[in-house]
Amino acid sequence: MFIAPGAEVYKGQVIGIHQRSGDLALNVCKKKAATNVRSNKEQSVVLDTPLDYSLDDCIEYIQEDELVEITPQSIRMCKNPKFAKKGR
Repeated sequence: MFIAPGAEVYKGQVIGIHQRSGDLALNVCKKKAATNVRSNKEQSVVLDTPLDYSLDDCIEYIQEDELVEITPQSIRMCKNPKFAKKGR
């Protein structure tokens, strides 16, 4: 993951690494559905600490259809909207 829990995100932002090739579209703001597991134990989710990429790391990581967005507060990666309109 590239973002911390509770961080603000927007549509098209790259938030993590997917194990398989290709992109995986998901909604990180959507709450996980309740499971049908019967257990007396409380289930807790343990998240790894987010990766903190530098500008050089981000430029090296992105694909041809992605951009690096630099603001005074952060460095983020996102999908290029021009590629999305072309149907790629």
